[in-house]
Amino acid sequence: MEKIFKMENFIYLTIVSMPAYLLKVSFFGVPTNIFEMMAAIAVVWFVIERRAFKIALRGYGKYFILIVMLLGGLALGTLFGGSYLIGLGIIKGWFVIPIIFAFVALAAAGKEKGRAILEAVYVSALLVAGAALVYFFLGKMTYDGRLEAFYGSPNYLAMFLAPAVIIGAVFSPGRKMFYAISLPIILGALYLTFSYAAWLAVFMAVGSLIYLGGVGRNKWKNTLLIGLIAGVVIFSQIGTSKFEGLVRLEDRSSLASRVMIWKSAGKIIADNPFLGIGPGNFQDRYLEYQKYFPPYLEWAVPQPHNFFLAVWLQAGLVGLAGFLVLLGLWFKDLSDGLEKRMGREVAVAGAIMVYMLAHGLLDTTYFKNDLAVLFWLIFFVGAKKSSEPGSERKTELSAK
Repeated sequence: MEKIFKMENFIYLTIVSMPAYLLKVSFFGVPTNIFEMMAAIAVVWFVIERRAFKIALRGYGKYFILIVMLLGGLALGTLFGGSYLIGLGIIKGWFVIPIIFAFVALAAAGKEKGRAILEAVYVSALLVAGAALVYFFLGKMTYDGRLEAFYGSPNYLAMFLAPAVIIGAVFSPGRKMFYAISLPIILGALYLTFSYAAWLAVFMAVGSLIYLGGVGRNKWKNTLLIGLIAGVVIFSQIGTSKFEGLVRLEDRSSLASRVMIWKSAGKIIADNPFLGIGPGNFQDRYLEYQKYFPPYLEWAVPQPHNFFLAVWLQAGLVGLAGFLVLLGLWFKDLSDGLEKRMGREVAVAGAIMVYMLAHGLLDTTYFKNDLAVLFWLIFFVGAKKSSEPGSERKTELSAK
């Protein structure tokens, strides 16, 4: 019984419960949700049990300085953007809680249990995919025949499911029966979202796994297999209205709508290059800038359909600079880790980050509670801890 009530197990349960952010509650007048409350319990449990939060932080200073830049940019954007309550809520729910919880999850579980954290992410996606397929069999789809389940958007559902496909692609040889049953469920739900951007980004990410060392040794054979699967998926869409609209670059296609949104976002950035407009303000500014463009194809646009534009708009140049350097440093450290054969978990983290950034060119694969938590979990799974002072000498002595 004692083994069940362990902090690590509660952390895994919290990760599985990421979609519970949809269950809103109020705690002493402060709006929150079930996931945030579970995350807060996990963090407090870690601090009480380990009493070593400062020790856990050691070695990650290079990352946290840049994270502080990102948070500082968001704070400045909120201060000058004017939407204080909305801005603070976004900073809390999409940045502070996800960052602290993800860090604690890795600090508590340890690097050797990075796979357990990734598998908790997988189980969460599996439960969501199973529930989404119930919606499909009940005929509850969007007006254009896409699966969105309880997420309110097919793209949101796709963004949550896609990383699990990458996890399953790597870990399936270890538990063939489990993944043989579960992976088709996730793939089926992802397919029914008809999110072309998610599909393309997944193929890119799985392709990167071949070169990151995550799957197989025969690069040409695996590349050919991925290309064949991609060809079958593309062929299945030929003749559909969505595919034809995309290929013909119709004026009212989803791509045309995104181009118009990007142009509007670019104009807003040009007018607010240094501080941005602050978190939670894009929808209103986007509507204000209608006068500069032809009639919009899409009016309800809370985010600019681009990861990097969203960061710039909400965190300004300081936040964007911190974020870009953070990613650059992380990928450099990830590359060093792969050269030292640090395990498949590192390769999976790299591939999922490739997915999030590739898909992030066409959508905002971060600015939602569950996606934010997922981002920072992946970040800390792949993050390389700097050597403690004197560790090099200890290594030398132990070698002797």
